[in-house]
Amino acid sequence: MLEFIAQLAVTFLMIVLYAVVFVLVYAKVMSGAFNRGAKFAPAKDVGSIRFADVLGVDEAKLEAQEIVDFLKNAGQYQQIGAKVPKGLLLVGPPGTGKTLLAKAIANEAGVPFYSLSGSDFVEVFVGVGASRIRKLYQKARKHPAAIVFIDEIDALGRSRSSGMFGSQESNQTLNQFLVELDGFSHGGNVITIGATNLEESLDVALLRPGRFDRKLHIGLPDLKGREALLAHYSRKIQVEDGLDLQSLARAAINMSGADLANMVNEASIMAVRAGRQRAKQEDFSHAIERLGLGLEHAQSITAREREIVAFHEAGHALVNLYLQPHKRIHKISIIPTGRSALGYTWAVNVEDRYLVGCDEYRSEITALLGGRAAEALVFGEVTSGAHSDLKRATKLAELMVWELGMTSIGVPANYKEMSLSEGTRSRLDQEIEGLMTASYREAQELLVLRRKELDRLAQALLTHEVLYEADIQRVLRGGGPEADARAPGTGREWIA
Repeated sequence: MLEFIAQLAVTFLMIVLYAVVFVLVYAKVMSGAFNRGAKFAPAKDVGSIRFADVLGVDEAKLEAQEIVDFLKNAGQYQQIGAKVPKGLLLVGPPGTGKTLLAKAIANEAGVPFYSLSGSDFVEVFVGVGASRIRKLYQKARKHPAAIVFIDEIDALGRSRSSGMFGSQESNQTLNQFLVELDGFSHGGNVITIGATNLEESLDVALLRPGRFDRKLHIGLPDLKGREALLAHYSRKIQVEDGLDLQSLARAAINMSGADLANMVNEASIMAVRAGRQRAKQEDFSHAIERLGLGLEHAQSITAREREIVAFHEAGHALVNLYLQPHKRIHKISIIPTGRSALGYTWAVNVEDRYLVGCDEYRSEITALLGGRAAEALVFGEVTSGAHSDLKRATKLAELMVWELGMTSIGVPANYKEMSLSEGTRSRLDQEIEGLMTASYREAQELLVLRRKELDRLAQALLTHEVLYEADIQRVLRGGGPEADARAPGTGREWIA
């Protein structure tokens, strides 16, 4: 009997010990979860970033200057009865400078800067995120004026849903955030800046006036912006004199500020690998090609496949050259790359374009079909090499017909947003077929007319593998790439 009582006592003590340990661990975890505060950094510690350091987003900076004025002179606006905006939403692709702009606003206004990520408020335990929101704004409102910056705000402000556990916690966190944006708590003038590239996922209550009053779309930099960014980043590395930044900016279309910084760094790495102490034009050109198309690599293909690829790329180049005057052929290569299969033709717009006409869409489709047309003309058969070309050309044709109303039907409508009868759908499909057929026929006719140039260009590719703009012009005039053009540091530089 005594032995049974002793065992029972030991068991009870073990249960009590486990319970105490669990309570202590749970209390520590919850204490850390609730007490993890905002990352507070006074403006002087945010860095020396000013509006002059934020490049490629001039329109956004003009709007941001108003926010600075609101923070500096809030009293003047309040005297006249105006309400100072409570929130600024920065929307744009990754790497366009949203965080940089927020820091510049804080430095220009000279106010404290609280920086967090939307994921910092996401927890499993109900009430933890709401508690952090309250503590964050309690700190911020201790100052006469302050900025709360929430990066990737879509993690915090995603559309609310019904459910248990995680959904309940995220909904409660968002509700508390909305309350703080409404300014029911008393304190200093706090402006919330949110950044996201997923605006469509945000809750509608978050976007109404009175919360995020201002919205800035920060897009990819234009030609002038890219040139300014390249000048800024290239000053941080050792470069040779005479660097043509304008031609590099023209070639780096659709690159964000982060992409350009990466490209400059890649150019410096290439210079070191080549045994040079300064990066030159060639290194920047190769960096653009590597980041845009992938790394060239050796790949064993048969002699006939190599010949087909040469004529395929020559067909693309000729159609581009004669039908798209707004573009320039910078490079043709039959060296396989990581992203472009067995070869590629790189055509770049002479200048940034924002409006595209019907004729330009058609010429683009014709250029995409130029490779397949060259194969059929020279070899009497077609291969799978045109797979990606056909996919892109078909998407362009569908865009023209279904969304832009560029059809012979005569109704300028976005058919994709309409409820259509089977008869109308059939007519639209016939429009796409007719557009593709006419474009392919145009590519064939042009290549038949330019057959000698096609042969010369393909033979030059088979001999040299890579041709740049100056090489292409010499070949089309009946000559060939100059011998010194193949020398390192000259022939493979970007010509724009």
